[in-house]
Amino acid sequence: MHKHDLVRQSLIHAARRIFVRFGFEKTTMNEIAMEARKGKSSLYYYFASKEEVFQAVVEHEAEILKEKIYDELNSPCDVLERLRKYIVVRFTGIKELGNLYNALRNDLLTHLEFIQKARHKYDELELSFIINLLQEGNDNGVFQVPDIPNTARTLHMTIKSVELPLLLSYETEIFEERLNSLIDIFFYGVVKR
Repeated sequence: MHKHDLVRQSLIHAARRIFVRFGFEKTTMNEIAMEARKGKSSLYYYFASKEEVFQAVVEHEAEILKEKIYDELNSPCDVLERLRKYIVVRFTGIKELGNLYNALRNDLLTHLEFIQKARHKYDELELSFIINLLQEGNDNGVFQVPDIPNTARTLHMTIKSVELPLLLSYETEIFEERLNSLIDIFFYGVVKR
């Protein structure tokens, strides 16, 4: 990696830590520069504004999450287990990547044009993951989904609707227990068979 890229990456990593600690609104360029142990002029050499730094951080975290999800989706197990893994990795990944979650959920950030684009891009990516899994499940006789696009949108909407309450379960055991219950409801419903 070129020195220019290494410095930029170190600034992004420092900014991640500061944004998680203070949030977007309260973070200053000076704090990011201090965290990176660089001069403020170095920070401005790579980024024109705090918004541009935040955009780079969110894009970096989105890439991390996407890679984690791709790894799980390419694991050698059946489609039902991969769908379960996708949901687990999605929630745990977002929980670990505070800036991405903040950008995807925080209405105060909607004035930032790139946030709207990031939300839309991430939603489309998630829908494609779900559609592909549902299609594979149908093809293999594991699922019986008559309208895959509509079912994928419903599942995606359901996942997003429980995101905040689930992620606010700070205790790891409670988070995992609730996540597993949620997945069981997705897969098997609540009707006794």
